[in-house]
Amino acid sequence: MVCGTGVEASGTFSCLTGIRKCPTVSRMRRRAGGNRRRRRRLGDRHEQDIAKELQLLEQPQASEESRAAHNALTFARWEEKTGPKAPHGCESVSYEMYNSEHYLEHLRRQDEAKQFKRGAARWLFLCIIGLGAGLVAVFVDVSIDKVFEIKMRINDEVYLSVVPVWKQYLAWVGTAMALASVAGILVCYVEVLAAGSGIPEIKCYLNGVDFPSVVGIHTLLAKAVGIVFSVGAGLPCGKEGPMIHSGAIIGAMVSSLRIDETIKPLIRTQEVRDLVAAGAASGVAAAFGAPLGSVLFAIEEGTSHMNPRIMMRLFVASSVATLVSRLWAGPKEGLPVGLLGWRVPVSFGRFANMDYYILEFAIFGLMAIGGGLLGALFNCLNKRLSLWRQRQVGPRGHRRFLEVLFVTFVIASFNFLVPVLATDGGPLMIEELPDTLALYWDTGTKSMKSLFHGQEDYDLRYLSLFAVMNFIFACWNYGVGVPSGLFVPSLLTGSAFGRIIGQLVNTHLIRHQNLPLQAHPGTYALIGACAMLAGTARITISLAMILMETCGEAEFGLPIFLAVMVAKWTGDYFNRGIYDLHIVEIKRVPFLEPQPERDMIRLQVRDVMARPVVTLELVCKISRLVEVLAHTSHHAYPVLYPGTHRMAGMLSQIMLRRILELGADQGAFYGARDAAPEKVIAWAEMTSVHPFRCKTPLQYEKLLSGHMDEYVRLGPYINRNSLFVLKYTSVYACYQIFRQLGLRHLPVLGMDGRLVGIVTRKDLILAEVEDDDSDREEVEEEAGPAGGQHTCACLALAQQAAYGTYSAWCPREDSLDSEEEVGSQISTHSTQSLQLTSERTLEDAVGGMGGAGGM
Repeated sequence: MVCGTGVEASGTFSCLTGIRKCPTVSRMRRRAGGNRRRRRRLGDRHEQDIAKELQLLEQPQASEESRAAHNALTFARWEEKTGPKAPHGCESVSYEMYNSEHYLEHLRRQDEAKQFKRGAARWLFLCIIGLGAGLVAVFVDVSIDKVFEIKMRINDEVYLSVVPVWKQYLAWVGTAMALASVAGILVCYVEVLAAGSGIPEIKCYLNGVDFPSVVGIHTLLAKAVGIVFSVGAGLPCGKEGPMIHSGAIIGAMVSSLRIDETIKPLIRTQEVRDLVAAGAASGVAAAFGAPLGSVLFAIEEGTSHMNPRIMMRLFVASSVATLVSRLWAGPKEGLPVGLLGWRVPVSFGRFANMDYYILEFAIFGLMAIGGGLLGALFNCLNKRLSLWRQRQVGPRGHRRFLEVLFVTFVIASFNFLVPVLATDGGPLMIEELPDTLALYWDTGTKSMKSLFHGQEDYDLRYLSLFAVMNFIFACWNYGVGVPSGLFVPSLLTGSAFGRIIGQLVNTHLIRHQNLPLQAHPGTYALIGACAMLAGTARITISLAMILMETCGEAEFGLPIFLAVMVAKWTGDYFNRGIYDLHIVEIKRVPFLEPQPERDMIRLQVRDVMARPVVTLELVCKISRLVEVLAHTSHHAYPVLYPGTHRMAGMLSQIMLRRILELGADQGAFYGARDAAPEKVIAWAEMTSVHPFRCKTPLQYEKLLSGHMDEYVRLGPYINRNSLFVLKYTSVYACYQIFRQLGLRHLPVLGMDGRLVGIVTRKDLILAEVEDDDSDREEVEEEAGPAGGQHTCACLALAQQAAYGTYSAWCPREDSLDSEEEVGSQISTHSTQSLQLTSERTLEDAVGGMGGAGGM
């Protein structure tokens, strides 16, 4: 054997000897040693750089910014100090995939041949939703016409009886109050969530906040029946908003048709959300006959996680709902059954002339600014009135019902007396009234069509009075204990103001000044309607499309776009839209708005996260699980690797309860000296549609009294798909991740990968304390840089399991900048107002995760 330099090596030892003496190998060794020393220096330099970066991160910021960041007053900290602010019973919903080991095994066992049938079932469900929403819309439409006809028939019979006008007045007011009392009873004593339009509640549901019974069958019945009597009573409300809520309920009802066995959703909560969104869009389509506008409305106002797949589903359901409503519109006007096309009337009638000059854009822009100002004023007044109702009236009961009767009495009296006093003061029939005075007695939709298409000039005195009083009454009525939509009252008020401007322009600028203006007064009424509704609800593109579809004219799209955008920008300068205002500022719902606040850019997740965290381990004692249920109200728990503080995944409360209920029967529990069983609880059992057997932690203690010293492996059941962020992540970025992915919990890790906190929905909302500044100071002091002293009720649990010994840890001080170890403990803050006991009723959820979060 010869080495590279010609030195002969005979045998192994000689070879090694030769290599040691080889100059080439010596150079190679010297070069390798130099490289090792160079790498060592680079490594040391790299470690120094990392240390400097960590030191910079741990350094206090500028004093003012540091205090502002560390004193971030979040919704959760505000509630912790001053008590609950969100409505009772509202819960967050997770749209995250629950990717556990036994769920993946469940997916592998599915039959791939059934995928086509499952896809067909999903489209069938969408068609059923559209059909149901259309039928409900037809029922409401027919019922409103019948109730209004009965009301007018009573008035005509009193008129034909030749009685004094005061008797006709009593009959008119008595009929209105009787009709309104039916709607009031359904809200004040049956289902409180049937009040109003229901759009704020559906927006919350699609945003990830669920209310009890918001999509229940009782709410549907109260909403659909109540709106018939509200509109029939002559209150300034419309059917369109309640129809959106009704359609969403139909979507939720369809989602309960065993979708786990039919369409096999990967993420059940996402599937339910999409069906509810399809129902809401179908409600808009059925109410207006506008399929495109309804899809845009669902995208603009409803869904937080839109994509082309969801948009296609919304369009299918909306098209079916529109078909049903259009099939009914033809025979209603005397056309043959089944006739479709341009002969079938649209909701607000077709315009004969839509010509306008470019100079009229300036007038349209000024009208839009006026609509935005009126909308902002409407929202400001309604907010103050709604807050007063919360304090003095309440959500249900006799006070709210008496308010319904009083509001109806005032509105009915005014609407009756104005036409009577404007004429000879005697009894009247609606057929005898001129067009201007007929506005006071007709329904909102008929009055709006009259303002759009009326050829004769209206009396500006009574038209102005009608516009002002309809604005006041609509603001007063929105929030009363009856189902009431805001679309028609806002459109009617805006169309009245627009008609006034149109007639003034037609009289003073066209006839007298000979200016090249062409638009009809009805066209100005349409622009005024767009501007008023956009200024109130801040709806833009969807409103423009809906009005173009309901008027059958696309040529007028540019002025409508101008009106809605300018009105929205004007209103946004002063306050929120009416729906967001009721969600955020009145009901205090933890609603994640489309864009995070700018202040979140300079905040880090460590400034807002919740600490300390209640955790579990991969192998956990049954007594520990029961104790966690008894002392916490969390809906998910981080699961750590034994002996460490590194996350293995998240376990939802629903999964935890199923494990406790089924583990003994399925053989999932085992003793301390036994080997861990390989058998796991089947996914089909975990997602059973049957209710939970135990309602309180005390019942779980009784059920598992003989298994408290046993253990269970949580590894197969935890969600290993859980996302996380580092504690130095910007709150702005964390907000976007949380909202766009539809999360419910987001664990926070330190620089070394240990769990240091957790972020929920309420931690990502910066509280706006307006009423009591002392509360803000106290909460900010508690959430300051030192973090305060926490009173902890630590559980010292000794666990001897397959993965080692469990040790508990009790935090003494929670510093913002420290990498503290978060152990398995249950912390009870001294300022916590809600004392959790073993008799506390747990969440009454039916079914399981269905492949979804639900945590």
